[in-house]
Amino acid sequence: MGDSFFEVEHRPNGEVVIRFKSPDFPKMSSETKQRLMTTKKDVLVAIRKMVDKAIEKTEEQTKPKGKKAKTKIEVE
Repeated sequence: MGDSFFEVEHRPNGEVVIRFKSPDFPKMSSETKQRLMTTKKDVLVAIRKMVDKAIEKTEEQTKPKGKKAKTKIEVE
């Protein structure tokens, strides 16, 4: 993995594997530490968005097929 705190592996079947490791903070400047923490958060937010999208797709697939119930709205 080298000096990176995370590694991304793209597999032939389309799978993406992300591995995280703790960076060696004592050897880094405070600016570098802060940037790494911000980057780590950005990666985690991106993963959250992908998981949310996968959940939405799964929910759509489990919805019953057929006609939707109509809602009557009365106008005064």
